[in-house]
Amino acid sequence: MEDLRAFLRELEGRGELRRVKAEVSIDLEIAEILRRVAKGGPALLFERIRGFDGWRLAGNLFSSLERVKLALGIERLEGAGERFTRLIKGPPPITLGEKIRTLREATTFSRYLPKRSSTAWKDNQWEPDLSRVPALKTWPKDAGRFFTFPVVITKDPETGIHHLGVYRMQIMGKNLTGMHWHIHKRAAAYQEKYCEEMPVAVAVGVDPALAFTSVAPVPEGIDSYLFAGVLAGRPMRVTEGSKGILIPSSAEFVMEGTVSPRETRIEGPFGDHMGYYTPPAPFPIFKVEKMYSRENPIFHATVVGYPWLEDVILGKAVERVFLPFIRMILPEVIDINLPEYGLFHGLAVVSIRKRYPGHARQVAMGLLGLGQFSLTKIVIVVDYDVNVHDLNQVMYAVASTVDPQRDVQIIENAVADELDHASMAPKMGGKMLIDATRKMREEIGREWPEPVAPDPEVAKKVDKRWSELGI
Repeated sequence: MEDLRAFLRELEGRGELRRVKAEVSIDLEIAEILRRVAKGGPALLFERIRGFDGWRLAGNLFSSLERVKLALGIERLEGAGERFTRLIKGPPPITLGEKIRTLREATTFSRYLPKRSSTAWKDNQWEPDLSRVPALKTWPKDAGRFFTFPVVITKDPETGIHHLGVYRMQIMGKNLTGMHWHIHKRAAAYQEKYCEEMPVAVAVGVDPALAFTSVAPVPEGIDSYLFAGVLAGRPMRVTEGSKGILIPSSAEFVMEGTVSPRETRIEGPFGDHMGYYTPPAPFPIFKVEKMYSRENPIFHATVVGYPWLEDVILGKAVERVFLPFIRMILPEVIDINLPEYGLFHGLAVVSIRKRYPGHARQVAMGLLGLGQFSLTKIVIVVDYDVNVHDLNQVMYAVASTVDPQRDVQIIENAVADELDHASMAPKMGGKMLIDATRKMREEIGREWPEPVAPDPEVAKKVDKRWSELGI
């Protein structure tokens, strides 16, 4: 499925899409409807939007892991990450056969590079006027209407690498929006490299594999189009825009413009995924110079707020896709869980195969050094035999193995998520590491007690007699 329309047709064929034919409003009403179907509900296609003839709006597209798998064309989310890591790890080729195999894999890798193609949007240009676009107001005290799933495309002026990210965009005028990218994001890093206006493109309603990639923490130095191609097992189709930026060919709606390296405006408030309104603050602005669309375009939107909403699934899918990357860097890691109510960066539970004293703390610190994991506030490390997705098992591990004085470490003045209202200062806050592994003699000065376990022979005997016991 190389565009949003094909994805919607597939969802409809599977009975997972509902067409809403009643007229609906972009002012709070659509958001309220989307929130009500977020957990386990169907994807929705609104076909009549009050005041926006010719537009349709799609939402709740990724509210199950099965739909994310469908978007990427895979059966296991971990398999997408494994496809990438297979290409960049392993011993060097020595024999002729190994060298031929490596060459074949490199050739395969090249097949995932973005592919230029014709586009359905480039010939349908509008006069820039954001009042004609059905961006939503999602919460009563939001500062206005926002793009909530815009794929913002930026380009590193030094390397030519493209980055795709989803940053909310508040409409501030006929051809002006805010650009809510945080200082920790790649787009903000690219912006610092420009002395003059930074060229930016925005695509709405894209290939679902690109939509997922845009919310994923693609490792620094890797082009987002290439990353999406490897995840989905096919090249992404792109068109070069007027400013030299590659834009998804199948996008429903496209804007081209610039972001100033110096000019900011007050953006917000906005009800974000933390469940609170983020207060007004200065952010860069995006000046729209050109707008394009397909015929009868489909606007893609999402709503965020207190869980449970669609972004919970996107966060869980990112967790699964990136587990192979974490294991490549920290091979002792068995599994990881970013709990749905942990708000992505709030809490991480990781299981490891512990080998030496202090190993759990080493892994926790290593995890905090990996890209966007640096924003995680609390890391709990458990043993390999604890199911990190069963929070009762995690709580048992914490209750039975942790001495708070010894096994809890507070790190002060660390980097913090810009949306974290609980931090001591903007962008700066504390971390907590909890070692909930069984302790070695070197760590506590004595042997760890032996766990209770049934007598295996008696257990087998009871197994055989279970049916005759009448229980």
